[in-house]
Amino acid sequence: MAVMPVILVAGSVILAGVLALAFTVLSCFWLYRDSRLHGQPPALWVLLAVFASPIIALLLYFIFGRKAPLEPCENCGSLLTRSDRYCPACGAANGLYGQPAPKRRLGALGTAAIVCGLASVVCMAGLLAGMFVFAFSAVGTPLETTTGEFIHSSLPIESAMDVNTGWVIMSTQGHRNGVWSFSMSKTSDGYHKSGRFDLDDPHDRILAADVICEGETLELEVIQDGETVYTEALSGADGVQYFSLAGLEPGEVKLRVVNHGATNISGRIWVE
Repeated sequence: MAVMPVILVAGSVILAGVLALAFTVLSCFWLYRDSRLHGQPPALWVLLAVFASPIIALLLYFIFGRKAPLEPCENCGSLLTRSDRYCPACGAANGLYGQPAPKRRLGALGTAAIVCGLASVVCMAGLLAGMFVFAFSAVGTPLETTTGEFIHSSLPIESAMDVNTGWVIMSTQGHRNGVWSFSMSKTSDGYHKSGRFDLDDPHDRILAADVICEGETLELEVIQDGETVYTEALSGADGVQYFSLAGLEPGEVKLRVVNHGATNISGRIWVE
């Protein structure tokens, strides 16, 4: 169940990215060709589309750049507009002077660019809408352990910000339905994730951890008043591990999962 949203999100992002790239490329080609026909510097509009955005470039071009189209002089072939009485190159009279200029359509290239741009926007909008719907629907869905049992949290644990050093690859952290969740693909030694909760009755509560990982040691530090009360090993666990909170005092408790060589870490910690 958790794999499908990831696949859908990744697929939507890739599709939107491909469409956005196609929109940019097609817009640059159209701007280059159409700006030449309207006496505008093609390189300027293409550079604006690349470094600013094709949307900004197209808006500015239609407002300020796409003026009267240029047409060849009947005598020498130089480009001029129908507002020119005489050709600036050879001085011959312009037979089309004063006549309304023909309206140039976007053509197949411009139409394709717009279609790709709109499709990219629709794709991203659909992705955002789907993520919101999934997030709201997931709030009320009970979480399960790796063995398929429902998780019942008595006290909410929240993810916490903490000073960290080293590096990490593919790391996530969050909390839902009172459960603190985290994942790390690979990290430097000592890299950690932190969570916190407010303990009401140390003798009536128990800490539960459902963690899977590969490799070396993964440790859970239970901290209160800035001091580590105890440290437990989480690596190599089979199913849910339970830890007593009887040695703590009522008040804020901080949890820290510290990695010492483990990889592909995925875990959930809660209070029962």
